[in-house]
Amino acid sequence: MEWIVREESSLIDCLRKMYPDSSVTQVKSFYQNKRVLVNGRFPSSLTALLKEKDLIIIRDKPIFLEKGIDLLYKDKDIAVIDKPKGLLSVATDFETLTTAHGILKRFFKPKRVFPVHRLDQDTSGLLIFALSEPARDNLKKSFEAHRIKRRYVAIIEGHLPESEGTWKSYLFEDPNYIVRTTDDPKGGQLAITHYAVKKTSKNLSWLEVHLETGKKNQIRVHCQKAGHSVLGDTKYGAQKKASRLFLHAESLEFIHPITNKLMRFDSPVPDIFYQVIEGR
Repeated sequence: MEWIVREESSLIDCLRKMYPDSSVTQVKSFYQNKRVLVNGRFPSSLTALLKEKDLIIIRDKPIFLEKGIDLLYKDKDIAVIDKPKGLLSVATDFETLTTAHGILKRFFKPKRVFPVHRLDQDTSGLLIFALSEPARDNLKKSFEAHRIKRRYVAIIEGHLPESEGTWKSYLFEDPNYIVRTTDDPKGGQLAITHYAVKKTSKNLSWLEVHLETGKKNQIRVHCQKAGHSVLGDTKYGAQKKASRLFLHAESLEFIHPITNKLMRFDSPVPDIFYQVIEGR
């Protein structure tokens, strides 16, 4: 449910207006269960003062799985999760069990679970998994045709010369699992990243990033090539260590692979991103 604030009010007052037939305890439970977003963020308290035109969104009740995975949506064909940082999307040579894919396989057993894309281990945010072969095949076609809209937030070191733009190059992985970039079309796979600067501080910039293609480490490599690595990304040139990799998959929009219904999911940007860009 979405609701636009009409006049300055506390969050609890707005929630009671949204749900006039619900008890105060029920309304408070929305906040306590992290179902309330104000302008895309978890509000600091029920007494937080909201301004006219602020947007309140009440999320569906989440299902929490192992390792802090938030299962946002499931039907017989797809599942959408909010992956925490530090968790692998799929198995690697070094880890096979403690992955988002492995956790979903245990949760949905005996149903099969198919990965259709992935996030880097230290990137948080939204991931889709297919729960049927037709859904898997159709989602893969949608990714290949660039029909799935993906928006990320990244905090990078320094300031870009332009407030928006597009990075385009060809990526390849070297024997040490480092993704490299080249301008030679024969040297790798095409990668296209669109960016816009939304905020800046003294030494950092907040980017909104849209992927046209989705290659391994794409955003991180393109930021490094631009001379402004993602904050905390020492693998790809960051000058300073940080508490985490400051890259978050914030939004996913796609056509359901079976029902053809338009689907949209949003993941709140972690508070640490705001704290860092605001110098707190």
